[in-house]
Amino acid sequence: MRKLLTALSFLIFVSVGGCDRPNDTASIEAVDNVVAELDEAYQTQDADAIKARLAPDHVAVTFYYAAPYSAAEQIASLPDLKFKQTNLSEPKVVLLGPGVAMRTVTAKLEGTFKGKSISSPKVFVTTVVVKEQGKWLERLYQVTQLAP
Repeated sequence: MRKLLTALSFLIFVSVGGCDRPNDTASIEAVDNVVAELDEAYQTQDADAIKARLAPDHVAVTFYYAAPYSAAEQIASLPDLKFKQTNLSEPKVVLLGPGVAMRTVTAKLEGTFKGKSISSPKVFVTTVVVKEQGKWLERLYQVTQLAP
């Protein structure tokens, strides 16, 4: 049953054009901008800017959090997070469907969380962004450490 549902989901995804939306440069640029703004807001610990760009059901999964964090948990933990992200590759934005996009980038992290080092020479950052009420909001943020 699971294989059937997976195959059906894939067919629906392809049929709505989720694999190929090259002409929507405005959406791609908007997604890239909102994620770049969030990166800056986290580095400067601007809680208001972060709240304005996260979906209410946002979740962050990183190697330095003890578990998946909600938007509220991330905001509450801002004083414990000191980091700088340097992108090592150009960000890539893929439109997955109407109002849904994924942005990926390889980066270097330097800093600490709760006093422990989170520095990593190479991570892969994935964000899923959704358009809600005309505004792009980040719904998922995931950071995976890569071998150097």
